[in-house]
Amino acid sequence: MFFNSSLPDSWLISDFRENILVDFAPMDRMEKLNWDDLRVLSAVIEKQSLNGAAKRLQIDPATVSRRINRLSKSLGVSVYSKRADGWQPNPEIEKFLDLVNKFEHDLEVAITEMHSIQNALPQKIAVAAPAAVLTTVLLPNFEKLKERSPSIRLSLHRAAKLSHLGQNDLIVTALQPEQGRLMVQSIGKLTLEAFAPPDMKPENETQWIGGDGVEDPFCVENFGKEIFGTKPTHRVDTFADALQLMVLNGCPSILPRVVARKFKDDLVRLDSSRTKAVPLYLCYHESRRDDRSLRTVIDWIRETFVLEGALCKAKFPDPK
Repeated sequence: MFFNSSLPDSWLISDFRENILVDFAPMDRMEKLNWDDLRVLSAVIEKQSLNGAAKRLQIDPATVSRRINRLSKSLGVSVYSKRADGWQPNPEIEKFLDLVNKFEHDLEVAITEMHSIQNALPQKIAVAAPAAVLTTVLLPNFEKLKERSPSIRLSLHRAAKLSHLGQNDLIVTALQPEQGRLMVQSIGKLTLEAFAPPDMKPENETQWIGGDGVEDPFCVENFGKEIFGTKPTHRVDTFADALQLMVLNGCPSILPRVVARKFKDDLVRLDSSRTKAVPLYLCYHESRRDDRSLRTVIDWIRETFVLEGALCKAKFPDPK
């Protein structure tokens, strides 16, 4: 049970050396026992050194020493005793140390089982994102999330102008929130470019399709004015609507590459040297940073952005 090697010199810090053999005042032992101290003791037993225990628990060696000292006072007997070969575990409390190790092991098993049960329950996560992100990035890759975590139930909502969570657990937005207790991460970019049907007539070259406010955070209108030299002739709510109208009336439009990618053979890039990259941000409340289900969804969203970004670059390479 006990390790034979002497404790390193770091055990011999002054407060430990001076206090470990003091007389113990009478007390109610069970009330004074602190699980954090027992956890430190368990780590010392496992790692067979003060420094090893400190590293495992991510605390400094002096704190480990103080906790062992406090535990000795609580027990009314020294956890370690001074011998000729250095500080050694007190053989008189071998049974107690066995109980500490068993309790920590049983506790870890119980926590693991609890998490397994929790993860098996349906976990509802509400996600809001621009329509282009939902329909061309997230939905096509939904099966990957389902395979990874079948218990998660996604609720997806269209929203392009979000600056706060509202009723959502996660948002993907082009507006970087500046206030509130939100964790804000850069998630990727939507690269905008001018596209046209292959049979576009000359008279349609300046009659382009713009947005009607829903996609405004992407600054489509300003970018389109730079390319076409005029305000949009037609307006629609989403990029998907713009794509459909392009096919019907032969006018050009500004589209994200991720939207145009699946229709590459039916579209013409008007000027691949002129693009606009719109940053996107993933946001959630800071109190949810350790939420396992939320973390699973976040990781999935990140992976889908990387995947779709690579596919877009392959379909629409930037000019050299």
